[in-house]
Amino acid sequence: RGKTVSACSWLFLGWFLHYAPFWCMGRVAYFHHYFPAFLFSCMLSAVIISYAALAFSAMLPELLGPVAYHTVIGGALAGAVCSFYIFSPLVYGMEGPPASDPSSAFRHLLWLESWQF
Repeated sequence: RGKTVSACSWLFLGWFLHYAPFWCMGRVAYFHHYFPAFLFSCMLSAVIISYAALAFSAMLPELLGPVAYHTVIGGALAGAVCSFYIFSPLVYGMEGPPASDPSSAFRHLLWLESWQF
């Protein structure tokens, strides 16, 4: 538990030190501004998910523990792959009308009206 808390503390500090300057900016910040903070948040998420899966599997009987651990980790990986698949047009570029257009093929990605792409 102590190693996990230490790792989370350092990763959170790394995330905060990379994210805070752009949070305070009054101008547009593009993806490459947030990328270092994104890497720290991904690593922090992995540590937290792994710890939660281990803690959950420890509460179960000995035979079910490893199955539950691998199920939780597999679900997290499946969610990451699904998210990448859904949002990859934003990363690799999209052609056609903007997502705000009702006939756009990317209308389903527009979760908030304030998003502009």
